[in-house]
Amino acid sequence: MSLQPPKRQSTGGYLLALTSPVSGPALLCDTAWSPTEEWSEFAATLRQQLMGELLSHGNWFSRPPRRDVIEPLFAPWAGKSMQGVLQFSCKQPSVPGKGSAKWRLDGLTMTASAITPNWTVVDFVVSDDEDKISMFGDEEGEEEEREIQFDDIELASPAAAPTRMRNREWEAAKFLAKERVREARLKAQIADRLATKEESRFYTKFGDLDDGESHFSEYDLTEDEDEATSDSP
Repeated sequence: MSLQPPKRQSTGGYLLALTSPVSGPALLCDTAWSPTEEWSEFAATLRQQLMGELLSHGNWFSRPPRRDVIEPLFAPWAGKSMQGVLQFSCKQPSVPGKGSAKWRLDGLTMTASAITPNWTVVDFVVSDDEDKISMFGDEEGEEEEREIQFDDIELASPAAAPTRMRNREWEAAKFLAKERVREARLKAQIADRLATKEESRFYTKFGDLDDGESHFSEYDLTEDEDEATSDSP
């Protein structure tokens, strides 16, 4: 990977194109792009490599380039907010729709005030409107698919946070804990909906349970949990 010599642009500044454009990890998008730790690490590594490229081409500048001069112009492309949330720090390409895609770095644009990356969206994959969870097939062996629309599952409101002094580490820990709670609740609601659908499907296909068969309620974990609680010291 290397940069081509700068070319003056009619719109101002210089274009430094990459000899071989580089694509990063895929990113999810809907109305906006969603940054990831993987992409942030990719961006930081690539930026450092390009910084070395710029510093190695002293003949491109009127004076030999210095890191302490170039680095403030060549700002990081991703970072974290005061709450520890990942966010993009560079100009983002237009969102092509709901799905996933990669950003391909074609080069850099250099002006007197900034050095910015030039991104192109590639490998865009449109996401399905519905997430499908396949369970078991029918008697003829044909697989059936039940559909759960995740957007229809309403998440419970988080409990009010206690009053305390906040700092960056506390805010980051709070955000991660909140996401884990939301994920756990979502999984629980999905599992409950699936259980209801499967039970209904069983009764439709096979009728009621025989007298000698266990009832579905006997598979609940509450009984085991009570026993574990009573056995504990």
